[in-house]
Amino acid sequence: MNTEWSLNTHGDPLGTLQKFIAALWRQTNLDAMVVPPGIENGSLLKTPEQLKSVNPFQPLMKANTARRVVEAAQKSSETRLGVLLRPCEMRALHEMAARGAVRTQDLLIICVDCLGTFPAEEYEWRAARSAKSLTKEALRFAPQGGISAYRYRPACQMCTQPGAVGGDVNIGVLGLPVRQSMLVQARNGKLVLESLTDGMAEGVLVAKREKMLAKISDRHGQTRKRVINGLNANLPADLDALMDQFEACGECQSCLDVCPICSVDYPRRVKGGRMQREDLVNWLVSCAGCGMCEQACPKSMPLSSIFSRVRDQIEVELAL
Repeated sequence: MNTEWSLNTHGDPLGTLQKFIAALWRQTNLDAMVVPPGIENGSLLKTPEQLKSVNPFQPLMKANTARRVVEAAQKSSETRLGVLLRPCEMRALHEMAARGAVRTQDLLIICVDCLGTFPAEEYEWRAARSAKSLTKEALRFAPQGGISAYRYRPACQMCTQPGAVGGDVNIGVLGLPVRQSMLVQARNGKLVLESLTDGMAEGVLVAKREKMLAKISDRHGQTRKRVINGLNANLPADLDALMDQFEACGECQSCLDVCPICSVDYPRRVKGGRMQREDLVNWLVSCAGCGMCEQACPKSMPLSSIFSRVRDQIEVELAL
């Protein structure tokens, strides 16, 4: 049963979240924690003190952390491991768990609302030219559901599920006055959060976030339709055309190599280099929507949109 708590941020939402996660780490006796890689810090922390350098709100996504979680869990099954994920990373982790790559019940999973991310090159460009912190800017617009989506990666623009869900602890900021408070949702009944939070959340805060998540889902859904409908006619529009495209890509497998799903269930190719149809279908319907494939494509193809269009077609066919 979910329970909603509130955290008073006192004008410092990032610092408040860092302290909360550190306290949760100590309470649950974790040995290590996997976090999204930032500009400099690594992704595997050994002490809660290292969380001071971790920024879950940073509008940058260098890799899908889910694959790092699986690697860390497989290296040491005796380690009590915590993980800090964005919603798309959470979806990827569940898909990997469904394939037997990791047992999510052995992890302490913390999921944080996603405020969106810039393309890596644009993030660096903006960070070098702006005196303001890009994180502070993103948080400033959290009550409105984030900055205008067109500034972010295509995958973020089309993401209809940016809200934290599925973790043992879910952190909510979208639609909320984050300089005053944020939400903590405890899905794991064994966690004792009374001493780590500022009490049960008021219903008005929960309602604000739910209303904003619905608004974002609708807004991004409309963007998704517009982007897919605007794709160049020469780009793959169905599964067979996509298979032709992969065959034309030859030995380049950049999109597959960065995909967290492929790290545990790599699509096979038949003689001649053509991808197996069943494997491609299984991959596309499991897509977490993180957009790492598009970010890695050397031809800068709009893979997030292409895969979404083909996946829609597949899902319609599977439902028939």
